Amino acid sequence: MNFVLPPEVTVKKHKLEGHWAYTFRHDTLGELGRIMLQDLPDGQCHVASEVAGDLADPMTETRLNILRPISEQITETLESVLGSGRQEEVLTPAPVGPKAPTEVVESKLMPCDRCGDTAAMLIFAYDATTTGDFEDYARKMYPKYSGLNVPTWIIGEPMGIAGFDTPSRVLKVWPHRESIQQMTPKTFNAELDELLANHCR
Repeated sequence: MNFVLPPEVTVKKHKLEGHWAYTFRHDTLGELGRIMLQDLPDGQCHVASEVAGDLADPMTETRLNILRPISEQITETLESVLGSGRQEEVLTPAPVGPKAPTEVVESKLMPCDRCGDTAAMLIFAYDATTTGDFEDYARKMYPKYSGLNVPTWIIGEPMGIAGFDTPSRVLKVWPHRESIQQMTPKTFNAELDELLANHCR
């Protein structure tokens, strides 16, 4: 089956529970979701589309807006080849968890020294090298940091030999999304210390 993708979207075809699945990835948004093709006993093809992410996450709607026309294009292509088929509406599933049972996303809760409540959350994305990689971490961890409702950053590996003056890519995801920045531990720790010092005052 041939279909045209936007230049910033790639796809991998694989077998999933005996059916063909197409998993789509965006350069800057990370994993978009997947489309599964299921042959039905009556000869028709069922197209099930799933967008990656939590329903409450605004980024899920952004991914859905890219995935929906791709799903429609695939369905139209199938119908032109096989005749009229069936299509399931694009779904928003439960949050997509780590890619394997052994994967652990390392994070750290920063407590306030005065009241003891959690004041901030740090998520460590050691293998994140692209904007899409950071978005994958943000998507996976959304239920956790949105539930805590404290300032949250995703921190990548040092961009060179580790040290207080070696920058890392940092993405603040809560309470407001910011662009990825390059920050040294010295600069980031100063910002974090100020936040902790002003907590519960």
